[in-house]
Amino acid sequence: MLRMRRLHIQFYVAILATLALLLLLGVLLWHLSGTGTSRGEMWSMDTAAQLADALLPPATTPQTEQQQVLDNLHRQLGIALALYDPSGQLIGRAGNIPRLQPQGLEQKGWMLSRGGPLWIVPLSDERRLVVRPQHPPHAPGLHVLIVPIAVVLAFALGAYPIARSLTRRLARLQAGVEQFGGGDFSARVSVTGHDEVAALARSFNASAERIEALVKSHRLLLANCSHELRTPLARIRLGLERIAPYSDRAVHDELARSIAELDELIGEMLLSSRLDALRTLERSEEVDLLALAAEEAAHVDRSVEGTPLIIRGDPILLRRLLRNLLENAQRHAGGATQVYVHKNVSGEAELCVEDHGIGIAEDEREKIFEPFYRSSRTGAATMGFGLGLALARQIARAHGGEVRYLPLTGGGSRFSVTFPL
Repeated sequence: MLRMRRLHIQFYVAILATLALLLLLGVLLWHLSGTGTSRGEMWSMDTAAQLADALLPPATTPQTEQQQVLDNLHRQLGIALALYDPSGQLIGRAGNIPRLQPQGLEQKGWMLSRGGPLWIVPLSDERRLVVRPQHPPHAPGLHVLIVPIAVVLAFALGAYPIARSLTRRLARLQAGVEQFGGGDFSARVSVTGHDEVAALARSFNASAERIEALVKSHRLLLANCSHELRTPLARIRLGLERIAPYSDRAVHDELARSIAELDELIGEMLLSSRLDALRTLERSEEVDLLALAAEEAAHVDRSVEGTPLIIRGDPILLRRLLRNLLENAQRHAGGATQVYVHKNVSGEAELCVEDHGIGIAEDEREKIFEPFYRSSRTGAATMGFGLGLALARQIARAHGGEVRYLPLTGGGSRFSVTFPL
């Protein structure tokens, strides 16, 4: 599963990457301009060599006089010094400074030793003056990078709140879209600012209002039509009863059965519309799920196994849910083979209805919970309107639960309904 990359992190990384590129280009141009460490170090070496030639006695001066001058410089400047002749032999030294081998005197400028950095200054008469400063120098070029690094750190601290504040509004918009997509058509997002994100939030709110109005209109039309159908249906049933003594018995029974089916369909449509409009249950009380299941299963001569579990809900709706599952098993699988209630591993109350039917094809296991859908294995000749399982899922979700279909390994089906305890 791909991990979603946060937009504010992408903005933040893009800003830091741009600053790092600018820093790299600045260092490159600084080196190419010839004002880098090498040229500055060359200038310092020349100046130091001229000063040393002026302060030190000539090479022909006795070694004791040269040592005396080194001692005086050590006392006055507080630095350690060593003087070597052109062949690399030590002439004299003052202070805590290591003795170097002739091959170590061949380089110029800074070098590292066990006691710290040393500075080798070549004199005009090919002598070498080795100096240990009182305070070791900074790494070459480091002072040049301090300002750009400080700028990058300042941007790193200041850019994150800006990037996060921008994407936080997008996160709120995403939450609103997900809430709306989950069925809460009253969901809206707050509009802040006057930029493209604010315009997108306003467009979403306007679209949500139009969709909510259309859905409400559709639900109201369906509920009103279903309700109004009850009146002519009642008149037809009354008329049928009045002409029963003068009509053919077979025709009368067929008409009565059709009227009963139509009345059942209207009842299911009304209940589906009411469940769609519900935000919370109209009735909520403590219900013993095992006792309720036992009462309903007794109508189809089935026993229920399990343990008593108390849930909160509408007992009328819960009975309708279980009745729909039992009738579904009766119509398509010859009846339920097992009904039980238990507490599952997730700590939820679970009600299961099993049968030994032919089962449901894998690509239809979610479609069977859609209104008016009929499985290809049952055919159109099977009784029912395709609303029973859809109503069962609506009732379960209204109670904070869910209905799932699970195939049994030995053949058959299991409908599992879970409820929070």
